[in-house]
Amino acid sequence: MKRYRIGLVVFLLLVLLIATIFLAQSSILVYLGRNLQARTQNFPPPWDAIIVLSGRPYERSFRAAELYCVYPTTVVALGGGHNDDLLAIGMAPAQECAFTQLALRSLCIPDTAILTECVGTSTMEEILHIRALCRERGWKRIVIVSSPFHGRRIERLANRWLSEQGIQWGVAAALPLQYRLEEWWRSEAGILTVFEEYAKTAYYWHKGYF
Repeated sequence: MKRYRIGLVVFLLLVLLIATIFLAQSSILVYLGRNLQARTQNFPPPWDAIIVLSGRPYERSFRAAELYCVYPTTVVALGGGHNDDLLAIGMAPAQECAFTQLALRSLCIPDTAILTECVGTSTMEEILHIRALCRERGWKRIVIVSSPFHGRRIERLANRWLSEQGIQWGVAAALPLQYRLEEWWRSEAGILTVFEEYAKTAYYWHKGYF
C-alpha cells in the first residue's frame, strides 16, 4: 500500500509538471505573437488616406474596405514587387499594387477612391514612400493596413520616419486567413510568419532603420 501511494504521488507530480510545462509553453508562444502586434490599432477617423501595404492583397484589402465603410477616403495600394510565379509561367509582369487594386475593386471600393502607387519592395521603402506621399498631398492623418504580426515593426518605422514630419498615424491589422491569430503555432503559415517577422525585426535593428 505504501509503495502504491508513493507511486501515485510520483505519477501526479509528473502529470502536474507536464501540465505546467505545456501551459508555460502556450503562454510563451502567445506572448511571442502578441509582442509583434501593433499598439495603435484604435486610431479613429478622420483619415486623409487608408494605406494598404503590399503582400496578402485580399486579406489586407478586406480590412481596408471595412475602414473605408467607416470613413470613405483615398485608399492607397502600395507595392512595386512582381509575382515571380506568374513570370515563371510566361504571364505578363504584374506588380503587387495591381493585385491589391483588384482586391479593393472586388470589395466594392470605387476606382475614384483607389490610388495605385507601385513603389517599394520592402516595408522600409514603403514607409519612405508614404512619407513622400504625405508631403506631396498634404496628408496629416493616415491609417496603415497590414497583417497583425507586421504591426510592431511598422510602428517603429512610423515613429522614426513619419512622426518627425508631424504625420499622425495608426496601424490597422487585417484578420489572417491562413492561421488563427491566438494559436499561430498550430499552422505552418503562422510559424513561418512569426519566425520571418522576428528575423526582419532583427535585421532592421541592425541596419538602424528604427
